[in-house]
Amino acid sequence: METVDELLGRGVTGYSSFHGTLADAIAACTRETLGLAGLASDDIDVVILATESFFQLFDARHSQNSEGFREVRNASFDLFASLGINSASLFCATYGGCTNLLQALMLARAMVGSGLSRNVLIVAAERFGSIKSRLMDEAISIAGDGVATCIVNGDAAPGGFVLDHVGTAPYRKFQADADMASRLLEMFRAMKNAAADCYDSCCRQPADFKWAILGDYNKLTTLTYAKLLGFPPERTFLDNVGKMGHIPFDPLISLRDLQEKNVLGPSESILLFLCGPISCGSIALETV
Repeated sequence: METVDELLGRGVTGYSSFHGTLADAIAACTRETLGLAGLASDDIDVVILATESFFQLFDARHSQNSEGFREVRNASFDLFASLGINSASLFCATYGGCTNLLQALMLARAMVGSGLSRNVLIVAAERFGSIKSRLMDEAISIAGDGVATCIVNGDAAPGGFVLDHVGTAPYRKFQADADMASRLLEMFRAMKNAAADCYDSCCRQPADFKWAILGDYNKLTTLTYAKLLGFPPERTFLDNVGKMGHIPFDPLISLRDLQEKNVLGPSESILLFLCGPISCGSIALETV
Protein backbone atom coordinates (compact mmCIF):
# COMPACT_ATOMS: atom_id res chain seq x y z
CA MET A 1 0.00 0.00 0.00
CA GLU A 2 2.88 2.39 0.74
CA THR A 3 4.21 1.91 -2.81
CA VAL A 4 0.77 2.54 -4.33
CA ASP A 5 0.29 5.69 -2.25
CA GLU A 6 3.71 6.98 -3.30
CA LEU A 7 2.95 6.37 -6.98
CA LEU A 8 -0.42 8.08 -6.72
CA GLY A 9 1.18 10.95 -4.84
CA ARG A 10 3.51 11.50 -7.79
CA GLY A 11 0.62 11.44 -10.25
CA VAL A 12 1.17 7.91 -11.58
CA THR A 13 -2.39 6.69 -12.15
CA GLY A 14 -2.04 3.86 -14.68
CA TYR A 15 0.12 1.87 -17.06
CA SER A 16 -0.30 0.25 -20.46
CA SER A 17 -0.50 -3.53 -20.72
CA PHE A 18 -0.63 -5.83 -23.74
CA HIS A 19 -2.68 -9.02 -23.52
CA GLY A 20 -1.67 -10.34 -26.93
CA THR A 21 1.81 -10.69 -28.39
CA LEU A 22 4.16 -7.88 -29.27
CA ALA A 23 4.36 -9.31 -32.79
CA ASP A 24 0.71 -8.45 -33.48
CA ALA A 25 1.22 -4.86 -32.32
CA ILE A 26 4.46 -4.57 -34.31
CA ALA A 27 2.68 -5.68 -37.48
CA ALA A 28 -0.16 -3.18 -37.03
CA CYS A 29 2.18 -0.31 -36.14
CA THR A 30 4.50 -1.05 -39.07
CA ARG A 31 1.64 -1.04 -41.57
CA GLU A 32 0.41 2.30 -40.24
CA THR A 33 3.88 3.87 -40.40
CA LEU A 34 4.44 2.68 -43.96
CA GLY A 35 1.09 4.15 -44.94
CA LEU A 36 1.84 7.52 -43.33
CA ALA A 37 5.25 7.62 -45.02
CA GLY A 38 3.78 6.67 -48.41
CA LEU A 39 6.21 3.77 -48.74
CA ALA A 40 5.77 0.19 -49.85
CA SER A 41 7.05 -2.69 -47.76
CA ASP A 42 9.82 -3.46 -50.22
CA ASP A 43 11.11 0.13 -49.92
CA ILE A 44 12.51 -0.81 -46.50
CA ASP A 45 16.09 -2.06 -46.79
CA VAL A 46 17.06 -2.10 -43.09
CA VAL A 47 15.04 -2.93 -39.96
CA ILE A 48 16.40 -2.09 -36.51
CA LEU A 49 14.57 -3.82 -33.67
CA ALA A 50 15.05 -2.00 -30.35
CA THR A 51 13.94 -4.27 -27.50
CA GLU A 52 14.86 -6.23 -24.40
CA SER A 53 11.65 -8.25 -24.56
CA PHE A 54 12.80 -11.08 -26.83
CA PHE A 55 10.77 -13.74 -25.08
CA GLN A 56 7.62 -11.63 -25.16
CA LEU A 57 7.71 -10.92 -28.91
CA PHE A 58 5.79 -14.04 -29.89
CA ASP A 59 4.59 -15.50 -26.60
CA ALA A 60 1.71 -13.89 -24.68
CA ARG A 61 2.45 -16.01 -21.60
CA HIS A 62 5.72 -14.26 -20.76
CA SER A 63 7.51 -17.60 -20.65
CA GLN A 64 11.28 -17.32 -20.93
CA ASN A 65 11.51 -21.05 -21.66
CA SER A 66 9.13 -21.12 -24.60
CA GLU A 67 11.69 -20.35 -27.29
CA GLY A 68 15.44 -19.97 -27.46
CA PHE A 69 17.03 -16.77 -28.66
CA ARG A 70 17.77 -18.14 -32.13
CA GLU A 71 14.17 -19.26 -32.58
CA VAL A 72 12.96 -15.79 -31.60
CA ARG A 73 15.44 -14.21 -34.01
CA ASN A 74 14.31 -16.45 -36.87
CA ALA A 75 10.67 -15.76 -36.05
CA SER A 76 11.48 -12.04 -36.28
CA PHE A 77 12.78 -12.57 -39.82
CA ASP A 78 9.52 -14.33 -40.67
CA LEU A 79 7.43 -11.56 -39.07
CA PHE A 80 8.88 -8.84 -41.27
CA ALA A 81 8.77 -11.08 -44.33
CA SER A 82 5.05 -11.57 -43.68
CA LEU A 83 4.69 -7.79 -43.89
CA GLY A 84 6.34 -7.77 -47.32
CA ILE A 85 9.72 -6.59 -46.01
CA ASN A 86 11.71 -9.24 -47.85
CA SER A 87 14.94 -7.48 -48.84
CA ALA A 88 15.98 -5.83 -45.60
CA SER A 89 18.86 -6.49 -43.23
CA LEU A 90 17.72 -6.90 -39.63
CA PHE A 91 19.70 -5.29 -36.82
CA CYS A 92 19.03 -5.13 -33.08
CA ALA A 93 19.65 -2.58 -30.31
CA THR A 94 19.28 -3.98 -26.81
CA TYR A 95 22.09 -3.11 -24.39
CA GLY A 96 21.01 0.50 -23.98
CA GLY A 97 17.89 -0.32 -21.98
CA CYS A 98 15.77 2.83 -22.06
CA THR A 99 18.24 4.39 -24.54
CA ASN A 100 17.84 1.61 -27.14
CA LEU A 101 15.96 4.11 -29.30
CA LEU A 102 18.99 6.41 -29.25
CA GLN A 103 21.27 3.59 -30.36
CA ALA A 104 18.87 2.64 -33.14
CA LEU A 105 18.61 6.23 -34.38
CA MET A 106 22.37 6.70 -34.32
CA LEU A 107 22.83 3.59 -36.46
CA ALA A 108 20.00 4.54 -38.82
CA ARG A 109 21.29 8.07 -39.29
CA ALA A 110 24.80 6.81 -40.06
CA MET A 111 23.54 4.25 -42.57
CA VAL A 112 21.32 6.73 -44.42
CA GLY A 113 23.93 9.49 -44.32
CA SER A 114 26.63 7.22 -45.75
CA GLY A 115 24.37 5.94 -48.51
CA LEU A 116 24.29 2.39 -47.15
CA SER A 117 20.50 2.52 -46.76
CA ARG A 118 17.56 4.37 -48.28
CA ASN A 119 14.82 3.64 -45.74
CA VAL A 120 15.47 2.33 -42.22
CA LEU A 121 12.49 1.07 -40.23
CA ILE A 122 13.00 1.36 -36.47
CA VAL A 123 10.76 -0.88 -34.38
CA ALA A 124 10.77 -0.26 -30.62
CA ALA A 125 8.87 -2.80 -28.52
CA GLU A 126 8.74 -3.73 -24.84
CA ARG A 127 6.51 -5.84 -22.64
CA PHE A 128 6.86 -6.65 -18.96
CA GLY A 129 5.99 -10.06 -17.60
CA SER A 130 4.72 -9.29 -14.09
CA ILE A 131 3.73 -6.52 -11.70
CA LYS A 132 6.99 -7.07 -9.84
CA SER A 133 9.02 -6.50 -13.00
CA ARG A 134 7.08 -3.29 -13.66
CA LEU A 135 7.80 -1.57 -10.36
CA MET A 136 10.55 1.05 -10.65
CA ASP A 137 11.16 1.88 -7.00
CA GLU A 138 14.12 4.21 -7.50
CA ALA A 139 12.34 6.17 -10.23
CA ILE A 140 9.00 6.12 -8.34
CA SER A 141 7.25 4.87 -11.45
CA ILE A 142 5.82 1.79 -13.06
CA ALA A 143 6.81 0.38 -16.44
CA GLY A 144 4.34 0.12 -19.30
CA ASP A 145 4.11 -2.00 -22.45
CA GLY A 146 4.33 -0.40 -25.86
CA VAL A 147 5.29 -0.52 -29.52
CA ALA A 148 6.39 2.40 -31.68
CA THR A 149 7.78 2.54 -35.21
CA CYS A 150 9.37 5.23 -37.34
CA ILE A 151 11.25 5.47 -40.63
CA VAL A 152 14.58 7.23 -41.12
CA ASN A 153 15.49 8.27 -44.66
CA GLY A 154 16.97 11.17 -46.60
CA ASP A 155 13.65 12.77 -47.54
CA ALA A 156 12.19 15.83 -45.85
CA ALA A 157 8.53 15.10 -46.50
CA PRO A 158 5.71 17.32 -45.16
CA GLY A 159 4.47 16.00 -41.84
CA GLY A 160 7.87 14.53 -41.04
CA PHE A 161 10.92 15.72 -39.13
CA VAL A 162 14.53 16.51 -39.89
CA LEU A 163 16.88 14.71 -37.52
CA ASP A 164 19.38 17.40 -36.51
CA HIS A 165 21.17 15.56 -33.72
CA VAL A 166 21.22 12.30 -31.81
CA GLY A 167 23.82 11.49 -29.18
CA THR A 168 24.50 9.84 -25.83
CA ALA A 169 26.53 10.60 -22.72
CA PRO A 170 27.65 7.73 -20.45
CA TYR A 171 27.45 7.80 -16.67
CA ARG A 172 30.64 7.31 -14.71
CA LYS A 173 30.70 3.82 -13.24
CA PHE A 174 29.87 3.42 -9.55
CA GLN A 175 30.64 0.84 -6.95
CA ALA A 176 27.68 -1.41 -6.22
CA ASP A 177 27.16 0.17 -2.79
CA ALA A 178 27.08 3.79 -4.04
CA ASP A 179 24.32 5.85 -2.40
CA MET A 180 21.35 7.21 -4.34
CA ALA A 181 22.44 10.84 -3.99
CA SER A 182 25.73 10.11 -5.74
CA ARG A 183 23.95 8.24 -8.52
CA LEU A 184 21.51 11.10 -9.09
CA LEU A 185 24.28 13.69 -9.19
CA GLU A 186 26.10 11.60 -11.80
CA MET A 187 22.93 11.27 -13.87
CA PHE A 188 22.41 15.04 -13.71
CA ARG A 189 26.03 15.62 -14.80
CA ALA A 190 25.61 13.31 -17.79
CA MET A 191 22.28 14.92 -18.72
CA LYS A 192 23.87 18.37 -18.74
CA ASN A 193 26.71 17.08 -20.92
CA ALA A 194 24.34 15.37 -23.36
CA ALA A 195 22.21 18.50 -23.62
CA ALA A 196 25.26 20.75 -24.09
CA ASP A 197 26.53 18.52 -26.91
CA CYS A 198 23.12 18.73 -28.55
CA TYR A 199 22.85 22.52 -28.23
CA ASP A 200 26.38 22.98 -29.61
CA SER A 201 25.76 20.60 -32.51
CA CYS A 202 22.53 22.33 -33.51
CA CYS A 203 23.75 25.87 -32.72
CA ARG A 204 20.66 26.30 -30.55
CA GLN A 205 19.85 27.00 -26.93
CA PRO A 206 16.83 25.75 -24.92
CA ALA A 207 14.87 28.90 -25.79
CA ASP A 208 15.13 27.96 -29.47
CA PHE A 209 13.21 24.70 -28.94
CA LYS A 210 9.42 24.81 -29.01
CA TRP A 211 9.00 21.64 -26.93
CA ALA A 212 10.91 19.24 -24.72
CA ILE A 213 9.67 15.64 -24.52
CA LEU A 214 11.10 13.43 -21.78
CA GLY A 215 10.60 9.92 -20.48
CA ASP A 216 7.41 9.54 -18.45
CA TYR A 217 8.35 8.48 -14.92
CA ASN A 218 6.23 10.86 -12.85
CA LYS A 219 5.36 14.54 -13.09
CA LEU A 220 7.87 15.74 -10.52
CA THR A 221 10.72 13.91 -12.24
CA THR A 222 9.69 15.22 -15.66
CA LEU A 223 9.57 18.81 -14.44
CA THR A 224 12.89 18.41 -12.58
CA TYR A 225 14.63 17.02 -15.66
CA ALA A 226 13.06 19.70 -17.86
CA LYS A 227 14.33 22.47 -15.57
CA LEU A 228 17.79 20.88 -15.58
CA LEU A 229 17.75 20.98 -19.39
CA GLY A 230 16.58 24.60 -19.44
CA PHE A 231 12.87 24.18 -20.20
CA PRO A 232 9.93 25.70 -18.30
CA PRO A 233 6.77 23.63 -17.65
CA GLU A 234 4.81 25.36 -20.44
CA ARG A 235 7.26 24.04 -23.05
CA THR A 236 7.44 20.54 -21.57
CA PHE A 237 5.04 17.95 -22.97
CA LEU A 238 3.13 16.61 -19.95
CA ASP A 239 -0.04 15.16 -21.49
CA ASN A 240 1.00 11.52 -21.09
CA VAL A 241 2.85 11.71 -17.78
CA GLY A 242 1.50 9.17 -15.29
CA LYS A 243 -1.07 7.66 -17.64
CA MET A 244 0.75 4.83 -19.46
CA GLY A 245 3.66 4.16 -17.16
CA HIS A 246 7.26 4.51 -18.28
CA ILE A 247 7.61 2.90 -21.69
CA PRO A 248 11.35 2.84 -22.54
CA PHE A 249 10.82 4.81 -25.77
CA ASP A 250 7.86 6.91 -24.61
CA PRO A 251 9.29 10.19 -26.02
CA LEU A 252 8.66 8.73 -29.50
CA ILE A 253 5.06 7.95 -28.54
CA SER A 254 4.61 11.41 -27.05
CA LEU A 255 6.05 12.99 -30.20
CA ARG A 256 3.29 11.37 -32.24
CA ASP A 257 0.67 12.52 -29.73
CA LEU A 258 2.06 16.07 -29.80
CA GLN A 259 1.96 16.02 -33.60
CA GLU A 260 -1.69 14.94 -33.58
CA LYS A 261 -2.64 17.95 -31.43
CA ASN A 262 -1.92 20.16 -34.49
CA VAL A 263 0.13 22.63 -32.46
CA LEU A 264 3.33 22.28 -34.46
CA GLY A 265 4.21 24.71 -37.21
CA PRO A 266 6.94 24.41 -39.85
CA SER A 267 10.62 24.76 -38.90
CA GLU A 268 10.02 24.28 -35.16
CA SER A 269 12.67 22.55 -33.05
CA ILE A 270 11.83 19.77 -30.59
CA LEU A 271 14.11 18.13 -28.04
CA LEU A 272 13.58 14.50 -26.99
CA PHE A 273 15.56 13.24 -24.00
CA LEU A 274 15.97 9.66 -22.73
CA CYS A 275 17.70 8.22 -19.66
CA GLY A 276 18.93 4.64 -19.46
CA PRO A 277 20.77 2.43 -16.96
CA ILE A 278 24.29 3.41 -18.06
CA SER A 279 23.81 6.47 -20.25
CA CYS A 280 21.42 9.20 -21.33
CA GLY A 281 21.03 11.15 -24.51
CA SER A 282 19.14 13.59 -26.67
CA ILE A 283 17.44 13.83 -30.04
CA ALA A 284 16.94 17.17 -31.79
CA LEU A 285 14.27 17.36 -34.48
CA GLU A 286 12.91 20.08 -36.72
CA THR A 287 9.43 20.00 -38.20
CA VAL A 288 9.11 20.05 -41.99
